[in-house]
Amino acid sequence: MKRYIKKSVFALLFASLFVGCTKDFEEINTDPNNVTDVPTAYLMTQAQRSILGQRFNTTSLLYSQQWSETQYTNTSRYQTAEASFNGFYTGPLADLEQIITINSDEATASDATASGSNANQIAVARILKVYTFQLITDVWGEIPYSDALRGSEAFKPTYDTQDAIYADFVTELTEAAAQIDVNAAGMEGDIIFGGDMAAWKKFANSLKARVGIRMSEADAAAAQSAVVSGLAGGFESNADNALFTYLADAANWNPYYDHFLTRTDYAISNTLADYMAAISDPRLPVYADPAPNTGTVVGMPYGVSDAISGSITNAEISFPGIAVRSADSPGIMQTYSELLFIKAEAAARGWISDDPATVYEEAITASMEFWGIDEASIADYLAQEAVAYDAANYKKSIGEQKWVSLYMDGQEAWSEWRRLDYPELAPAPAAYQDREIPRRRAYTQNEYDLNEENVKAAVSRQGEDAMETHIWWDK
Repeated sequence: MKRYIKKSVFALLFASLFVGCTKDFEEINTDPNNVTDVPTAYLMTQAQRSILGQRFNTTSLLYSQQWSETQYTNTSRYQTAEASFNGFYTGPLADLEQIITINSDEATASDATASGSNANQIAVARILKVYTFQLITDVWGEIPYSDALRGSEAFKPTYDTQDAIYADFVTELTEAAAQIDVNAAGMEGDIIFGGDMAAWKKFANSLKARVGIRMSEADAAAAQSAVVSGLAGGFESNADNALFTYLADAANWNPYYDHFLTRTDYAISNTLADYMAAISDPRLPVYADPAPNTGTVVGMPYGVSDAISGSITNAEISFPGIAVRSADSPGIMQTYSELLFIKAEAAARGWISDDPATVYEEAITASMEFWGIDEASIADYLAQEAVAYDAANYKKSIGEQKWVSLYMDGQEAWSEWRRLDYPELAPAPAAYQDREIPRRRAYTQNEYDLNEENVKAAVSRQGEDAMETHIWWDK
């Protein structure tokens, strides 16, 4: 009997302790120094920084042969096929989706207006989601899209085909541009355009033109429609460029500045430097500093073995110029020059009535002006026969000059090389297992382990999960 009484007393004591511990449990365990409700302006700033942080990836600068590795040449020799896209989903895309959810939910939408009108916040988030998803799909091809960002509702998301993804990009950008109210409060926390909604509308249309031209070899009709529509409301000058503003302080400076403070892993490639030098391109001394030994810009040999690269001293080659590696050098997302090259190609294809040669020269001029080149130097450059627009091979003219103008936007340079096949780049001389220049990246083993059925379905449609496989728009 005593034993049962003791047990009962113990149970009562335990219950009272449990009740005491759980009373006001949530209040006790809430850190008063940390906020529980984050303003959407903070989420927007974080998303934008995260997008640019994800793009701080030299792989595409190396694949497009704008840069070369100086010490460890594995990437430029295509040694590692796979790469993970998870950071895009768990970082910027998650933040952007949360902005849309908060501004769409009746319970939270009213409070969210402290960061701008609901419609404008949703529109900006939609535009940046397209921008980010395009970065992902242009590297891997088929990716989780319609099932993405659904959390527990889709632990194993399906992979969407690129044609379906691109079609939805056009829809999203069209609707987002229409959703913008330039007379309502703009998006707070916006580092790119400072909440200027007219600028966001222009960016949405310019991005739609980029999406459209990427489809040119895969779906000409859809490409023409998107390009023509995008050009009608896109950038009008360099003042409209989509740039992420970095600041000259340690918390907000350009990642390349931070990298080059302590390391010298990357130099301008001999591929780009030699091409530009041969036609006296005045942007070359802006793109790269002179080599100390010669006082001229000298490119680092591209894709050589570690042994050869190790025999070349820093004094013999040129590193990226101060314009691209300063603490406050902007992060390039899309420029007026790029839009003009799209316009020149649309004219060459007969989609619009403009003179392609004229627009082609305007595109080069816009790039030159962006990099601070004076009018006289621009005129001299355009007067060269080697630079003149070739109507018989517009892909070569546009492809080569666009490649040069897309410096520091390596993914666009790599994507446009894959689409147009210009400039004519040679694979790395010391390519791993004689690989060709990569056309995509492979899915990680983690994707196979966690989502095997859907990954294998994507591979069966798209082709071998290898660097050499062409994605949908890369014909």
